[in-house]
Amino acid sequence: MKKSIIFSLILLFAGAFVYANPKPVDLVYTNPGEDCAHSVRLSWHTTEEESVLLFTKASDTEFKHAKKIKSTGTDTPVEFHEGEKYFLHQLVLKNLKPNTNYQYKILLDSGYESKVYSFSTADNDGEFGFLWTGDVHTHPDIAIRRLLSEKLALSAEAKLNGDMDLVISTGDEVCYGAYYDNWQEWQGGYINSKVWAGCPGNHTYYDVFPKKGQQTVDARWWDVTQNQPDNGPEVMKSNFWFMYDSILFVGIDSIDTSYLNDQKRWFEDVVKQNEGKYQYLVVFQHYPYISGFNGGFGGPNVSYYLWMVLFDEYGVDLALSGDHHVYLQSNALYNKKTSAEPEKKGTTYFVCPQIGDRAREMQGTIYPDIIKSRITSSDLAYESGLSYFKVTKEGLTHTLLDGNGDIVESHFIVAKRPYVEPRSEINLGLIITLIACVCAACVLCITFIVKKQKK
Repeated sequence: MKKSIIFSLILLFAGAFVYANPKPVDLVYTNPGEDCAHSVRLSWHTTEEESVLLFTKASDTEFKHAKKIKSTGTDTPVEFHEGEKYFLHQLVLKNLKPNTNYQYKILLDSGYESKVYSFSTADNDGEFGFLWTGDVHTHPDIAIRRLLSEKLALSAEAKLNGDMDLVISTGDEVCYGAYYDNWQEWQGGYINSKVWAGCPGNHTYYDVFPKKGQQTVDARWWDVTQNQPDNGPEVMKSNFWFMYDSILFVGIDSIDTSYLNDQKRWFEDVVKQNEGKYQYLVVFQHYPYISGFNGGFGGPNVSYYLWMVLFDEYGVDLALSGDHHVYLQSNALYNKKTSAEPEKKGTTYFVCPQIGDRAREMQGTIYPDIIKSRITSSDLAYESGLSYFKVTKEGLTHTLLDGNGDIVESHFIVAKRPYVEPRSEINLGLIITLIACVCAACVLCITFIVKKQKK
Protein backbone atom coordinates (compact mmCIF):
# COMPACT_ATOMS: atom_id res chain seq x y z
CA MET A 1 0.00 0.00 0.00
CA LYS A 2 2.78 2.40 0.99
CA LYS A 3 4.72 1.63 -2.20
CA SER A 4 1.71 2.45 -4.36
CA ILE A 5 1.20 5.75 -2.54
CA ILE A 6 4.87 6.66 -2.99
CA PHE A 7 4.72 5.68 -6.67
CA SER A 8 1.59 7.81 -7.16
CA LEU A 9 3.30 10.80 -5.53
CA ILE A 10 6.32 10.36 -7.80
CA LEU A 11 4.06 10.36 -10.84
CA LEU A 12 2.21 13.41 -9.54
CA PHE A 13 5.38 15.44 -9.04
CA ALA A 14 6.84 14.23 -12.33
CA GLY A 15 3.66 15.27 -14.12
CA ALA A 16 3.68 18.64 -12.43
CA PHE A 17 7.29 19.19 -13.53
CA VAL A 18 6.50 18.33 -17.15
CA TYR A 19 3.42 20.56 -17.08
CA ALA A 20 5.42 23.50 -15.79
CA ASN A 21 7.83 23.47 -18.74
CA PRO A 22 6.91 26.25 -21.16
CA LYS A 23 5.28 25.02 -24.35
CA PRO A 24 6.69 26.27 -27.69
CA VAL A 25 4.08 29.06 -27.54
CA ASP A 26 2.66 29.67 -24.08
CA LEU A 27 0.87 32.17 -21.82
CA VAL A 28 -0.89 33.96 -24.68
CA TYR A 29 -3.07 36.79 -23.40
CA THR A 30 -5.03 39.64 -24.97
CA ASN A 31 -5.15 42.80 -22.86
CA PRO A 32 -6.81 46.16 -23.48
CA GLY A 33 -5.23 49.07 -25.27
CA GLU A 34 -5.91 52.59 -24.02
CA ASP A 35 -8.78 52.83 -26.52
CA CYS A 36 -10.36 49.38 -26.84
CA ALA A 37 -12.27 50.30 -29.97
CA HIS A 38 -8.98 50.69 -31.85
CA SER A 39 -6.25 48.91 -29.92
CA VAL A 40 -5.33 45.80 -27.90
CA ARG A 41 -2.08 44.66 -26.30
CA LEU A 42 -0.75 41.12 -26.71
CA SER A 43 1.67 39.08 -24.62
CA TRP A 44 3.08 35.58 -25.14
CA HIS A 45 6.02 33.34 -24.27
CA THR A 46 8.01 31.13 -26.63
CA THR A 47 10.85 28.64 -26.40
CA GLU A 48 12.48 30.24 -29.47
CA GLU A 49 13.74 33.81 -29.63
CA GLU A 50 12.02 34.75 -32.89
CA SER A 51 8.31 34.44 -33.61
CA VAL A 52 5.79 35.77 -36.12
CA LEU A 53 2.30 36.98 -35.29
CA LEU A 54 -0.34 36.34 -37.95
CA PHE A 55 -3.22 38.75 -37.42
CA THR A 56 -6.46 39.20 -39.37
CA LYS A 57 -10.22 39.60 -39.15
CA ALA A 58 -12.13 36.57 -37.90
CA SER A 59 -13.93 36.36 -41.25
CA ASP A 60 -10.56 35.53 -42.85
CA THR A 61 -10.74 31.99 -41.51
CA GLU A 62 -7.76 30.70 -43.54
CA PHE A 63 -5.53 33.69 -42.64
CA LYS A 64 -5.09 34.41 -46.37
CA HIS A 65 -5.00 38.18 -45.82
CA ALA A 66 -3.26 38.14 -42.45
CA LYS A 67 -0.74 40.76 -41.49
CA LYS A 68 2.63 39.36 -40.40
CA ILE A 69 4.45 40.96 -37.48
CA LYS A 70 7.90 39.71 -36.48
CA SER A 71 8.81 39.72 -32.79
CA THR A 72 12.13 39.15 -31.06
CA GLY A 73 11.61 37.96 -27.50
CA THR A 74 13.41 38.97 -24.31
CA ASP A 75 15.20 36.03 -22.72
CA THR A 76 13.67 35.21 -19.30
CA PRO A 77 13.37 38.78 -17.93
CA VAL A 78 11.96 37.34 -14.69
CA GLU A 79 12.59 33.85 -13.33
CA PHE A 80 9.74 31.70 -12.11
CA HIS A 81 10.02 29.46 -9.08
CA GLU A 82 11.08 26.31 -10.93
CA GLY A 83 13.59 28.14 -13.13
CA GLU A 84 11.61 27.96 -16.39
CA LYS A 85 13.34 29.55 -19.38
CA TYR A 86 11.30 31.41 -22.00
CA PHE A 87 11.29 34.39 -24.35
CA LEU A 88 8.80 37.17 -23.56
CA HIS A 89 7.00 38.87 -26.46
CA GLN A 90 4.78 41.93 -26.07
CA LEU A 91 3.30 44.18 -28.73
CA VAL A 92 0.45 46.60 -29.33
CA LEU A 93 -2.05 46.29 -32.19
CA LYS A 94 -3.29 49.73 -33.26
CA ASN A 95 -5.67 51.23 -35.84
CA LEU A 96 -8.25 48.48 -35.34
CA LYS A 97 -11.86 48.95 -36.38
CA PRO A 98 -14.60 49.24 -33.73
CA ASN A 99 -17.10 46.41 -33.32
CA THR A 100 -14.92 43.96 -35.24
CA ASN A 101 -13.96 40.36 -34.52
CA TYR A 102 -10.27 39.53 -34.93
CA GLN A 103 -8.12 36.43 -34.65
CA TYR A 104 -4.41 35.70 -34.44
CA LYS A 105 -1.89 32.89 -34.10
CA ILE A 106 1.84 32.65 -33.55
CA LEU A 107 4.42 30.88 -35.71
CA LEU A 108 7.98 29.80 -34.85
CA ASP A 109 10.96 29.27 -37.15
CA SER A 110 10.87 25.59 -36.25
CA GLY A 111 7.47 25.34 -37.96
CA TYR A 112 5.44 25.23 -34.75
CA GLU A 113 2.05 26.93 -35.05
CA SER A 114 -0.05 27.95 -32.06
CA LYS A 115 -3.79 27.58 -31.70
CA VAL A 116 -5.97 30.45 -32.88
CA TYR A 117 -6.85 33.18 -30.39
CA SER A 118 -9.59 35.74 -30.83
CA PHE A 119 -10.98 39.01 -29.48
CA SER A 120 -13.45 41.74 -30.39
CA THR A 121 -13.04 45.50 -30.29
CA ALA A 122 -15.46 47.78 -28.44
CA ASP A 123 -18.62 48.91 -30.25
CA ASN A 124 -18.51 52.51 -29.02
CA ASP A 125 -22.30 52.72 -28.98
CA GLY A 126 -22.88 52.88 -25.21
CA GLU A 127 -24.52 49.44 -25.07
CA PHE A 128 -22.42 46.40 -24.04
CA GLY A 129 -21.71 43.93 -21.25
CA PHE A 130 -18.64 42.95 -19.27
CA LEU A 131 -17.80 40.13 -16.92
CA TRP A 132 -16.34 40.65 -13.45
CA THR A 133 -14.55 37.88 -11.62
CA GLY A 134 -11.89 37.43 -8.96
CA ASP A 135 -10.16 35.07 -6.55
CA VAL A 136 -10.18 32.04 -8.83
CA HIS A 137 -6.73 30.94 -7.60
CA THR A 138 -6.11 28.63 -10.55
CA HIS A 139 -3.83 25.69 -9.82
CA PRO A 140 -3.19 22.68 -12.10
CA ASP A 141 -3.87 20.24 -9.25
CA ILE A 142 -7.27 21.82 -8.47
CA ALA A 143 -8.96 21.95 -11.86
CA ILE A 144 -12.43 22.65 -10.41
CA ARG A 145 -11.51 26.29 -9.92
CA ARG A 146 -10.88 27.17 -13.56
CA LEU A 147 -13.53 24.80 -14.86
CA LEU A 148 -16.19 26.35 -12.63
CA SER A 149 -14.98 29.82 -13.57
CA GLU A 150 -15.42 28.93 -17.23
CA LYS A 151 -18.86 27.43 -16.66
CA LEU A 152 -20.09 30.58 -14.91
CA ALA A 153 -18.55 32.84 -17.56
CA LEU A 154 -20.34 30.98 -20.35
CA SER A 155 -23.60 31.21 -18.38
CA ALA A 156 -23.13 34.97 -17.97
CA GLU A 157 -22.39 35.43 -21.65
CA ALA A 158 -25.52 33.50 -22.59
CA LYS A 159 -27.60 35.78 -20.37
CA LEU A 160 -26.01 38.79 -22.07
CA ASN A 161 -26.90 37.32 -25.49
CA GLY A 162 -23.22 37.10 -26.40
CA ASP A 163 -22.56 40.81 -25.87
CA MET A 164 -19.58 40.26 -23.56
CA ASP A 165 -16.10 40.84 -24.96
CA LEU A 166 -14.39 42.25 -21.87
CA VAL A 167 -13.38 40.48 -18.64
CA ILE A 168 -12.40 42.46 -15.53
CA SER A 169 -10.57 40.54 -12.81
CA THR A 170 -9.91 41.96 -9.36
CA GLY A 171 -6.86 39.78 -8.84
CA ASP A 172 -5.70 36.40 -7.62
CA GLU A 173 -6.35 34.72 -10.95
CA VAL A 174 -3.63 32.26 -9.94
CA CYS A 175 -2.77 30.56 -6.68
CA TYR A 176 0.92 31.54 -6.72
CA GLY A 177 2.25 34.14 -9.12
CA ALA A 178 5.75 32.65 -9.15
CA TYR A 179 4.61 29.25 -10.43
CA TYR A 180 4.52 28.98 -14.20
CA ASP A 181 1.98 26.14 -14.24
CA ASN A 182 -0.54 28.30 -12.38
CA TRP A 183 -0.51 30.80 -15.26
CA GLN A 184 -0.74 27.96 -17.76
CA GLU A 185 -3.90 26.81 -16.01
CA TRP A 186 -5.42 30.32 -16.11
CA GLN A 187 -4.69 30.55 -19.83
CA GLY A 188 -6.73 27.43 -20.49
CA GLY A 189 -10.09 29.10 -19.87
CA TYR A 190 -12.57 31.38 -21.57
CA ILE A 191 -10.22 34.39 -21.62
CA ASN A 192 -8.65 33.00 -24.80
CA SER A 193 -11.44 34.73 -26.71
CA LYS A 194 -11.73 37.89 -24.59
CA VAL A 195 -9.95 41.11 -23.82
CA TRP A 196 -8.83 40.60 -20.24
CA ALA A 197 -7.85 43.27 -17.68
CA GLY A 198 -6.64 42.05 -14.30
CA CYS A 199 -5.00 43.93 -11.44
CA PRO A 200 -2.36 42.47 -9.09
CA GLY A 201 -3.56 40.47 -6.09
CA ASN A 202 -1.63 39.25 -3.07
CA HIS A 203 -1.38 35.76 -4.59
CA THR A 204 0.04 37.31 -7.75
CA TYR A 205 2.83 38.66 -5.55
CA TYR A 206 3.49 35.31 -3.87
CA ASP A 207 6.84 33.62 -4.36
CA VAL A 208 6.04 30.50 -2.34
CA PHE A 209 3.22 29.59 0.00
CA PRO A 210 3.23 32.30 2.72
CA LYS A 211 3.09 29.84 5.62
CA LYS A 212 6.50 28.58 4.50
CA GLY A 213 8.09 31.92 5.21
CA GLN A 214 7.79 34.06 2.09
CA GLN A 215 4.68 36.18 1.87
CA THR A 216 4.63 38.83 -0.83
CA VAL A 217 7.43 39.99 -3.12
CA ASP A 218 6.30 42.36 -5.88
CA ALA A 219 4.47 42.43 -9.21
CA ARG A 220 7.36 40.92 -11.22
CA TRP A 221 5.39 37.83 -12.36
CA TRP A 222 2.32 39.92 -13.10
CA ASP A 223 4.53 42.07 -15.36
CA VAL A 224 5.75 39.19 -17.52
CA THR A 225 2.50 37.26 -17.88
CA GLN A 226 0.41 40.04 -19.41
CA ASN A 227 0.68 43.35 -21.22
CA GLN A 228 -1.74 45.74 -19.57
CA PRO A 229 -1.52 49.41 -20.71
CA ASP A 230 1.83 50.97 -19.89
CA ASN A 231 0.38 54.21 -18.53
CA GLY A 232 0.73 53.86 -14.75
CA PRO A 233 2.81 56.11 -12.50
CA GLU A 234 6.55 55.83 -13.13
CA VAL A 235 7.21 54.48 -9.64
CA MET A 236 4.58 51.74 -9.92
CA LYS A 237 3.73 50.58 -13.44
CA SER A 238 1.33 47.90 -12.18
CA ASN A 239 -1.45 50.53 -12.23
CA PHE A 240 -3.14 51.31 -15.55
CA TRP A 241 -6.20 52.77 -17.24
CA PHE A 242 -8.13 52.25 -20.46
CA MET A 243 -11.31 53.32 -22.22
CA TYR A 244 -13.83 50.66 -23.17
CA ASP A 245 -16.84 52.12 -24.98
CA SER A 246 -18.46 54.54 -22.50
CA ILE A 247 -16.41 53.50 -19.44
CA LEU A 248 -13.09 54.79 -18.15
CA PHE A 249 -11.57 51.84 -16.26
CA VAL A 250 -8.77 52.41 -13.74
CA GLY A 251 -6.87 49.38 -12.39
CA ILE A 252 -5.06 49.93 -9.08
CA ASP A 253 -2.29 47.87 -7.48
CA SER A 254 -3.49 47.74 -3.86
CA ILE A 255 -0.94 45.22 -2.58
CA ASP A 256 1.98 47.61 -2.19
CA THR A 257 0.91 50.89 -0.55
CA SER A 258 4.42 52.37 -0.49
CA TYR A 259 3.54 54.71 -3.35
CA LEU A 260 -0.03 55.57 -2.37
CA ASN A 261 0.43 59.33 -2.77
CA ASP A 262 1.91 58.82 -6.24
CA GLN A 263 -1.04 56.58 -7.11
CA LYS A 264 -3.50 59.23 -5.98
CA ARG A 265 -1.82 61.98 -8.02
CA TRP A 266 -1.76 59.67 -11.03
CA PHE A 267 -5.46 58.84 -10.56
CA GLU A 268 -6.37 62.53 -10.55
CA ASP A 269 -4.30 63.15 -13.68
CA VAL A 270 -5.96 60.23 -15.49
CA VAL A 271 -9.48 61.41 -14.68
CA LYS A 272 -8.70 65.00 -15.68
CA GLN A 273 -6.99 63.83 -18.87
CA ASN A 274 -10.11 61.92 -19.91
CA GLU A 275 -12.68 64.45 -18.75
CA GLY A 276 -15.62 64.67 -21.14
CA LYS A 277 -14.76 61.37 -22.88
CA TYR A 278 -16.64 58.88 -20.69
CA GLN A 279 -20.05 58.32 -19.13
CA TYR A 280 -18.99 55.95 -16.33
CA LEU A 281 -15.89 55.82 -14.14
CA VAL A 282 -15.05 52.35 -12.80
CA VAL A 283 -12.09 51.51 -10.57
CA PHE A 284 -10.95 48.03 -9.61
CA GLN A 285 -8.34 46.64 -7.25
CA HIS A 286 -7.77 43.50 -5.19
CA TYR A 287 -7.99 44.50 -1.53
CA PRO A 288 -11.58 45.47 -0.58
CA TYR A 289 -12.74 49.04 -0.17
CA ILE A 290 -15.32 47.91 2.37
CA SER A 291 -15.19 44.74 4.46
CA GLY A 292 -16.70 41.54 3.17
CA PHE A 293 -16.15 39.92 6.55
CA ASN A 294 -18.31 42.18 8.71
CA GLY A 295 -20.29 44.00 6.06
CA GLY A 296 -18.98 47.50 6.61
CA PHE A 297 -16.03 49.84 7.02
CA GLY A 298 -14.18 47.64 9.50
CA GLY A 299 -11.91 44.66 8.94
CA PRO A 300 -8.41 44.15 7.56
CA ASN A 301 -7.14 45.75 4.35
CA VAL A 302 -10.14 48.07 3.97
CA SER A 303 -9.25 50.79 1.45
CA TYR A 304 -12.34 52.97 1.67
CA TYR A 305 -10.68 55.60 3.84
CA LEU A 306 -7.66 55.78 1.53
CA TRP A 307 -9.69 56.63 -1.56
CA MET A 308 -13.13 57.95 -0.56
CA VAL A 309 -12.25 61.64 -0.86
CA LEU A 310 -11.01 61.25 -4.43
CA PHE A 311 -13.82 58.90 -5.39
CA ASP A 312 -16.39 61.34 -4.03
CA GLU A 313 -14.73 64.29 -5.73
CA TYR A 314 -14.45 62.72 -9.17
CA GLY A 315 -17.71 60.77 -9.13
CA VAL A 316 -16.54 57.16 -9.31
CA ASP A 317 -19.55 55.02 -10.24
CA LEU A 318 -18.28 51.54 -9.31
CA ALA A 319 -15.42 50.38 -7.09
CA LEU A 320 -14.80 46.65 -7.61
CA SER A 321 -12.62 44.56 -5.28
CA GLY A 322 -12.02 41.05 -3.98
CA ASP A 323 -9.78 39.19 -1.50
CA HIS A 324 -12.39 38.45 1.20
CA HIS A 325 -14.11 35.65 -0.79
CA VAL A 326 -17.60 36.81 0.18
CA TYR A 327 -20.08 38.89 -1.81
CA LEU A 328 -21.04 42.39 -0.75
CA GLN A 329 -22.62 45.40 -2.45
CA SER A 330 -23.00 48.80 -0.83
CA ASN A 331 -25.55 51.50 -1.46
CA ALA A 332 -24.27 54.49 -3.41
CA LEU A 333 -21.99 55.98 -0.73
CA TYR A 334 -20.90 59.58 -0.37
CA ASN A 335 -18.82 60.71 2.61
CA LYS A 336 -19.36 57.43 4.53
CA LYS A 337 -23.14 57.58 4.18
CA THR A 338 -25.78 56.42 1.74
CA SER A 339 -26.12 59.16 -0.85
CA ALA A 340 -29.32 61.17 -0.64
CA GLU A 341 -29.05 61.75 -4.41
CA PRO A 342 -27.72 58.52 -5.96
CA GLU A 343 -28.66 59.77 -9.40
CA LYS A 344 -26.16 62.63 -8.93
CA LYS A 345 -23.40 61.37 -6.62
CA GLY A 346 -22.23 58.31 -4.74
CA THR A 347 -20.00 55.30 -5.41
CA THR A 348 -21.27 51.71 -5.28
CA TYR A 349 -18.64 49.44 -3.69
CA PHE A 350 -18.44 45.70 -4.34
CA VAL A 351 -16.56 42.70 -2.95
CA CYS A 352 -16.66 39.60 -5.17
CA PRO A 353 -17.19 36.00 -4.04
CA GLN A 354 -14.53 33.40 -4.79
CA ILE A 355 -14.80 30.65 -7.37
CA GLY A 356 -13.98 27.10 -6.37
CA ASP A 357 -13.35 25.71 -2.92
CA ARG A 358 -12.29 28.51 -0.55
CA ALA A 359 -15.53 30.23 0.43
CA ARG A 360 -15.77 32.04 3.76
CA GLU A 361 -18.59 32.94 6.10
CA MET A 362 -19.68 36.51 6.65
CA GLN A 363 -19.28 37.39 10.32
CA GLY A 364 -19.40 40.37 12.63
CA THR A 365 -21.38 43.58 12.62
CA ILE A 366 -23.83 44.33 9.84
CA TYR A 367 -24.16 47.88 8.53
CA PRO A 368 -27.67 48.01 7.02
CA ASP A 369 -27.40 51.76 6.56
CA ILE A 370 -24.65 51.35 3.95
CA ILE A 371 -25.02 47.77 2.64
CA LYS A 372 -27.53 47.05 -0.10
CA SER A 373 -26.89 43.33 -0.46
CA ARG A 374 -24.59 40.66 0.90
CA ILE A 375 -24.25 36.89 1.03
CA THR A 376 -24.54 35.52 4.56
CA SER A 377 -24.08 32.09 6.13
CA SER A 378 -27.85 31.58 6.04
CA ASP A 379 -28.04 31.58 2.26
CA LEU A 380 -25.06 31.46 -0.09
CA ALA A 381 -21.94 31.97 2.03
CA TYR A 382 -20.31 28.81 0.72
CA GLU A 383 -21.28 29.26 -2.91
CA SER A 384 -18.99 30.30 -5.69
CA GLY A 385 -20.12 33.36 -7.59
CA LEU A 386 -19.49 35.62 -10.54
CA SER A 387 -20.97 38.92 -11.75
CA TYR A 388 -21.70 40.61 -15.01
CA PHE A 389 -22.77 44.14 -15.88
CA LYS A 390 -25.07 45.27 -18.66
CA VAL A 391 -24.12 48.81 -19.66
CA THR A 392 -26.66 51.16 -21.19
CA LYS A 393 -26.93 54.92 -21.54
CA GLU A 394 -29.47 54.93 -18.70
CA GLY A 395 -27.39 53.00 -16.17
CA LEU A 396 -25.57 49.83 -15.15
CA THR A 397 -27.35 46.59 -14.28
CA HIS A 398 -25.35 44.30 -12.03
CA THR A 399 -26.27 40.61 -11.92
CA LEU A 400 -24.81 38.01 -9.54
CA LEU A 401 -24.67 34.32 -10.47
CA ASP A 402 -24.25 31.49 -7.98
CA GLY A 403 -22.13 28.37 -8.44
CA ASN A 404 -24.82 26.77 -10.58
CA GLY A 405 -24.93 29.71 -12.97
CA ASP A 406 -28.34 30.79 -11.68
CA ILE A 407 -29.20 34.43 -11.01
CA VAL A 408 -29.11 35.26 -7.30
CA GLU A 409 -29.99 38.93 -7.59
CA SER A 410 -29.84 41.90 -9.91
CA HIS A 411 -29.55 45.62 -9.17
CA PHE A 412 -29.78 48.73 -11.35
CA ILE A 413 -27.38 51.64 -10.80
CA VAL A 414 -28.61 54.82 -12.43
CA ALA A 415 -26.25 56.84 -14.66
CA LYS A 416 -24.99 60.08 -13.11
CA ARG A 417 -23.64 61.53 -16.35
CA PRO A 418 -25.12 61.83 -19.84
CA TYR A 419 -23.86 59.56 -22.60
CA VAL A 420 -20.88 60.97 -24.50
CA GLU A 421 -20.94 60.45 -28.25
CA PRO A 422 -17.60 59.13 -29.54
CA ARG A 423 -15.49 61.78 -31.14
CA SER A 424 -15.08 61.52 -34.88
CA GLU A 425 -11.89 59.82 -35.95
CA ILE A 426 -9.50 62.13 -37.76
CA ASN A 427 -7.18 60.48 -40.23
CA LEU A 428 -4.23 62.87 -40.24
CA GLY A 429 -2.59 61.14 -43.18
CA LEU A 430 -5.73 61.48 -45.28
CA ILE A 431 -6.07 65.16 -44.39
CA ILE A 432 -2.45 65.83 -45.37
CA THR A 433 -2.98 63.98 -48.65
CA LEU A 434 -6.13 65.99 -49.42
CA ILE A 435 -4.36 69.26 -48.65
CA ALA A 436 -1.47 68.25 -50.89
CA CYS A 437 -3.91 67.39 -53.70
CA VAL A 438 -5.69 70.73 -53.34
CA CYS A 439 -2.37 72.58 -53.37
CA ALA A 440 -1.22 70.66 -56.44
CA ALA A 441 -4.51 71.41 -58.17
CA CYS A 442 -4.13 75.10 -57.36
CA VAL A 443 -0.59 75.15 -58.75
CA LEU A 444 -1.76 73.48 -61.96
CA CYS A 445 -4.63 75.94 -62.32
CA ILE A 446 -2.37 78.95 -61.79
CA THR A 447 0.18 77.56 -64.24
CA PHE A 448 -2.53 76.98 -66.82
CA ILE A 449 -3.93 80.51 -66.35
CA VAL A 450 -0.47 82.13 -66.62
CA LYS A 451 0.36 80.18 -69.79
CA LYS A 452 -2.99 81.12 -71.32
CA GLN A 453 -2.48 84.82 -70.55
CA LYS A 454 0.98 84.77 -72.19
CA LYS A 455 -0.60 83.44 -75.38
